[in-house]
Amino acid sequence: MDYCTQLASQWMLEEVKKSRVNNLVVSPVSLNVVLNMVAAGLKGRTLEYVLDFLGSENINQINLESSKMMAVAADVGSSDNGGPVLAMVNGAWADQKFPLKPLYEEKVLKGIFNCEAKTVDFATQAEKVRDEVNAWAEAISRGLIRNFLEPGSPSPGTALFLANGLYFKGTWKRNYGFDVKRTEKRDFYLLNGENVSVSFMTSDNMYSYGSFDGFTVLRIPYKKGKRKRYFSMYFFLPNERDGLQDLLEKLIISNPEMYFSLSEVKLDEFWIPKFKFANTFDVSEAMRDMGTTLSFTKNPEDLSECYTLLRVPNSLTRK
Repeated sequence: MDYCTQLASQWMLEEVKKSRVNNLVVSPVSLNVVLNMVAAGLKGRTLEYVLDFLGSENINQINLESSKMMAVAADVGSSDNGGPVLAMVNGAWADQKFPLKPLYEEKVLKGIFNCEAKTVDFATQAEKVRDEVNAWAEAISRGLIRNFLEPGSPSPGTALFLANGLYFKGTWKRNYGFDVKRTEKRDFYLLNGENVSVSFMTSDNMYSYGSFDGFTVLRIPYKKGKRKRYFSMYFFLPNERDGLQDLLEKLIISNPEMYFSLSEVKLDEFWIPKFKFANTFDVSEAMRDMGTTLSFTKNPEDLSECYTLLRVPNSLTRK
């Protein structure tokens, strides 16, 4: 399992242990893109440290992988191609006291990540920057993400704020859609032991399905477009009502790809709850929980690939 997927899984596990009753969502791809943007501006020991936990050999490998990710998103494109709508956008806001190097801004941020960096004043106009970032997030998500940053974030001491937006909208492959008339209320069991009545969907078809140690996996494909890019949604369901923690622990220590080899079967019955999710995810806090921290004050010279340093930045914020 790559570092960002493990980071996302570990964060979800910690949230589950707290018996949270809200739905959780996190994008390992977005984490990877943002951390890659950070890594591309480093050198020395700090770069070596980041390369180690990203599992990359050198910065050229990171830049190549980042270019491929951006190319896939651009290749899928819009609904004109007949398949899913996929958009990946990146944003950068740099404090005026810490000017970015033109090479980093043009070759890395703009050239690789298609990201325009804006110069702002975090020290005296943090609230204005927050409103700007929130407007950016709402626009790139087609209005789905609102109030991306809460009051007080980013802090006045922020030197550079990096953000990634990932938008996906797809329709199920033919014959895999759900019949609205068959939607019905059923019990959904929460982590705290309580249950609520929610709408469940069902359908009749051959599905990719697998049964594993303590859980089952179901795959539902999306309609593919002219680009022939394949996307699917995977559902992991623990056998026990309180088995979510055990399921996440198994996914963290194993290779998730082993659960993608499924068989086509006709299910006698299956029900999927209709759901929505929205939550914040603190990358720095999750990294600390895994015993990984990024400090830019011990070796400030390692930031010289992205900054024309005037003084040591207090923080680099990542979302």
